[in-house]
Amino acid sequence: MAHKVLKIALTGGIASGKTLVSDLLEIHGCHIVDLDIISREVVLPGSEGLKDLVETFGKSILLSDGTLDRKNLRDELFKKGRNRTKIEEILHPKILQKMKSAMDNCQEGIMIVVIPLLVEKELWGPFDRAIVVDCETETQVTRLMAREGIHQEKANIMLLAQASREKRLQLNDHIPTDIIKNNSKISALKDQVNNLNQKLLGLI
Repeated sequence: MAHKVLKIALTGGIASGKTLVSDLLEIHGCHIVDLDIISREVVLPGSEGLKDLVETFGKSILLSDGTLDRKNLRDELFKKGRNRTKIEEILHPKILQKMKSAMDNCQEGIMIVVIPLLVEKELWGPFDRAIVVDCETETQVTRLMAREGIHQEKANIMLLAQASREKRLQLNDHIPTDIIKNNSKISALKDQVNNLNQKLLGLI
């Protein structure tokens, strides 16, 4: 059956290169919706999400300019599982609502929705296919340390908060899945994305 819109979830562990892959797919003409961007939008000053967070955790989660202190919130989040659950209860419905309306707005072509926690939250329901950006755990840790300016121990803790690499690679049990390996050169990555885009165009 021909789809007017091919809905694809793109996921991968933290620092695996999801943004890079989605940027490359966007160059090929795919429509991109990124849940990381949406998750920042739902906590902007004046938003319902930020108001609910302040009601729950107090004003100490705000920076002096009234914006959310994301680093502080993230550190608090990793400290106490109970907080993480609360934050997710407040923000996830708002994030998924925005995702749904962005998906509804796309009428044709290939739609890529970047969902870091696709596997953890079992969010593959609305999608036709998935893409997993996979890389060696050591590579992830090195990238994460460089990107966040953190030491190895903290990088390892951040990785442990996510689904394991093995679990992510089993996504194919639930939905047709393509794997993009991002361990080596950008040129190799571009080739893989190019081939994948050709394959997806053939499925519309």
